[in-house]
This record gives sequence, C-alpha cells and structure tokens, in this order.
Amino acid sequence: MKYNSKIIICLFLFLLVFSYASAQEEYNPWALRYLKQSIEALVNGDYDEVIVQSNLVLRIDPNSSVSYTIRARAYFEKDDMERAIADCNQAIRLDRNNLSAYSLRAHAYARTGGLERAISDWQAMLRIDPNNETARQNIEIAINNR
Repeated sequence: MKYNSKIIICLFLFLLVFSYASAQEEYNPWALRYLKQSIEALVNGDYDEVIVQSNLVLRIDPNSSVSYTIRARAYFEKDDMERAIADCNQAIRLDRNNLSAYSLRAHAYARTGGLERAISDWQAMLRIDPNNETARQNIEIAINNR
C-alpha cells in the first residue's frame, strides 16, 4: 500500500502537536487552535494559510518549535528555501531533538546545493535516532551525488 508523504507528515505533526500540548500544563487554547488550523492548511496544500496560522501561534508562543517547523514546511513547499532554513534553525534552537526540522533543513540545503550541510543534518538525526534509516539512506544518496 502506497501512502502519500504529505499525509504521513501531517499525521506526525498532529501527534507532535498533541504531545506538546499535553506536556504543557496550561497551553493557550488559542495557540492550540491556530496550530491545528495550520496543520489542516498544510494537509490541504494552502501554504499561505499555514504561514498565517503559524504566525498567530508564534505571537502567542514564540517558543513553539512545532510552529516554526510547520511554517518551514510551508516555505519549503513554496520553494522559499532561505525562509525554510531560517525557521528550521529557530525550531532546532528551541528543540535540539526536533527530527522534522533537521530533516526539512537537510532537504532545503540539498535543494540549494548545500550537500555538506545536508549530510551534517542527517548525521545529527542519526545521533538523536541511530536507527533512522531514512537519514542513513539520504546520506548515502548525497555522498553518491557529490
């Protein structure tokens, strides 16, 4: 059975959002609402709306690594690698274990010709999750494409 990668990413983000919200004793309900709306917009491919909703979350919670990651995905899909990388940098600064941000930043670097930086991010993913086969495969592909 073949799965749409966008659906898998969105399901992962839903789980991330709910685990993040449950870890917060009193997470702002408006921030959570905007976060859910940004994910729904991502599922629907409405990247401008993802950015709008993510901006609303970040006004309420400027430390939301999840929102930076979601907004980075929207920028990536809009082919704005500079902003995607900047948001991934911020997401990683806030959460050093944010595998989604490392992966997205690696792909953005690879798309812009920064294979060494991409490899470095995939290696960082392996330090966090040594069993991450996707990161391992991406490193192999990048090394073969140098």
